[in-house]
Amino acid sequence: MSSTAAQDAKACTQEEQERKKLKPSYSIDDATSLLKKHFNVPATAVKELDSYDDQNFRVTSPYGIYVLKAHNGVEARNTELLDAQSRLLKHLEDHSIRAPVEAQSRVALKRTTLRLLRWVDGDVLSSSTMTPSLLTRAGSFLGDIRKALDGFDHQALHRLHLWDLRRFPAVATFASKLKSMDCDASRVKLVETCIENYSRQNFDQLPMATLHGDFNDANILLHGKEWGILDVGDCVYSWRVNDVAIGAAYVMVNLCTPENRSEGFSTKGDHVAVQGAQKFVEGFLQMSTLSKDEKRALPHLIAARLATSFTLGWYSYRESLAAQPDMPKQRRDYLLHHALPAATALDVCLEATSLVADWPTTKPVRDPRR
Repeated sequence: MSSTAAQDAKACTQEEQERKKLKPSYSIDDATSLLKKHFNVPATAVKELDSYDDQNFRVTSPYGIYVLKAHNGVEARNTELLDAQSRLLKHLEDHSIRAPVEAQSRVALKRTTLRLLRWVDGDVLSSSTMTPSLLTRAGSFLGDIRKALDGFDHQALHRLHLWDLRRFPAVATFASKLKSMDCDASRVKLVETCIENYSRQNFDQLPMATLHGDFNDANILLHGKEWGILDVGDCVYSWRVNDVAIGAAYVMVNLCTPENRSEGFSTKGDHVAVQGAQKFVEGFLQMSTLSKDEKRALPHLIAARLATSFTLGWYSYRESLAAQPDMPKQRRDYLLHHALPAATALDVCLEATSLVADWPTTKPVRDPRR
């Protein structure tokens, strides 16, 4: 690991550990009181939503439906980043993309910052049956977001962020701890192979841009024919292609999750996860472009996101379990929701890349295991 990667890893490790300690833990009664005290919103119903490091509550009130967001203590003290997120959401809305913009000004408390966000109607994409046409449309929606964000920048987004694929070498520090955290040896080997493959690539020519940073099926909304986007907590200024890689990676995760529904894919040739990722990228290219360098980098960045999702998901699960041995099953399942199928998807991705170097934009792959 280079000295820069080692420094990044040290800083990111400290931040990840601090995030676990500074995750808000408000009750429904607490949230109801905070709404009335700080936003003068009398809630008639409050329901907690799943969240990784923050806390989110769905709020029903006489004034409408909102989301009360209590930020993790790490983000709460970074007021410039919170401002960048607010501006990014408003920028998306100004470009006809449905997003949860702020309904009122933020409120800074001692250990958190509260936001009252407008509710965006729709069902998360993960609840839909995955089809080739649906994934093509999802890719086109990311293309719309890409065009909007090409005109947006904020200094606070030029930051060190572990989930940024430029910082993937720092994930090696977390990956080295997997064996001591009761992780299956075959999954550890997949991550190690991905790290080695990544280290052999040259990403110097990739163009930069502002990214959403977490285009996954739990952050994408579908309401009839209207799309919407949630959660800009991972927004960052980085390689422009990363959002495509992230989106394709989570398509593969969805299609490698046994309980999820899919139809319309070929039962011969390519693995269904490969077919889905290809359709997603096709949709993106209907609305935007990728350079030759971006196409060449794409499969390695998809693999890197899958390895990151598994590694940090497992790490977060084990760290959270150590801090809270009686953690509710719903919370455990949420932490592992993307992590375990990400390892399966990583295996598929590495196999596809070994067959066709730029497989998402060149097809078919013809997985010999099918």
